[in-house]
Amino acid sequence: MKITGEEIIVKDTKTAAGDRYVYFSPEMESLLKEYHRECVWHADAYEDRVLTEEDFVFRRHDSQDPMTPSTFTWRFKMILKKNGLPEKLNVHSLRHSNASLLIAGGADVATVAGLLGHSQPSTTLDIYTHAFDKNKKAASEALQRGLDI
Repeated sequence: MKITGEEIIVKDTKTAAGDRYVYFSPEMESLLKEYHRECVWHADAYEDRVLTEEDFVFRRHDSQDPMTPSTFTWRFKMILKKNGLPEKLNVHSLRHSNASLLIAGGADVATVAGLLGHSQPSTTLDIYTHAFDKNKKAASEALQRGLDI
């Protein structure tokens, strides 16, 4: 499907591991519910229709079609700018930040792989070796302190 010349690809995940639950905070739940209420209101008030389960969460105005990647990126950049955050960040950087913070917090590789949708923990290790190396050093230092050596 093409929208404004920009190709939108909607497809299944690459592997079964890609189908996963997404865990988020109560605050995020509240924000998503508020956003959904706005979408329901907008569909009723401006589109004269009822929002359905077929509608994308991030969709084009006046359409069930998904928001274009460039629009999503533009909105993300506006949020960064509005909140004084580094504008060099991109949407994918959130994925890497998430993984790095999980690892720094002591999450094991299998857990991180599952949350990222990697079918093999080795994929996670290949990508985030540097982050796990920091954990190895910290674990070794903790063991040495515990043994008084």
